[in-house]
Amino acid sequence: MIDLPMNLGPLEALLADPAITAIFIDGQGVRYSKNGLTQASDIAFENDAQRWQVIESIVSACGQTLTADHPTIECTLTDGTRVHAEYAPLSLLLHKRGTE
Repeated sequence: MIDLPMNLGPLEALLADPAITAIFIDGQGVRYSKNGLTQASDIAFENDAQRWQVIESIVSACGQTLTADHPTIECTLTDGTRVHAEYAPLSLLLHKRGTE
C-alpha cells in the first residue's frame, strides 16, 4: 500500500494489492499492471473533480502542485513509489516501490 495519509477513494483496492506494480489514470479510466500484463480496471471516479482530487492528493504528498505553469511532475513518495503526473491531459502513473 502506498504510504499516504489521505483517502484515495476508488484506488485503495489497487494500491493494497501487492501484485499490482503500476497504476495508470487518465480520461479513459484506470488501468493497472499485474503479473506483467496491463489490464483495464472497472474502477470509476464519480466525476472529473474526484479524479483531480485523487491525483492532486498524490502529487501534494510529494510537496508539489500540478498546474498549467508546472504541467509535469516527477517525484517519489516516501514509500518509494514513483509518480509521474501531467496537467493536460490530466493523467497519473504510479510505479510501486521495488518495481520497474
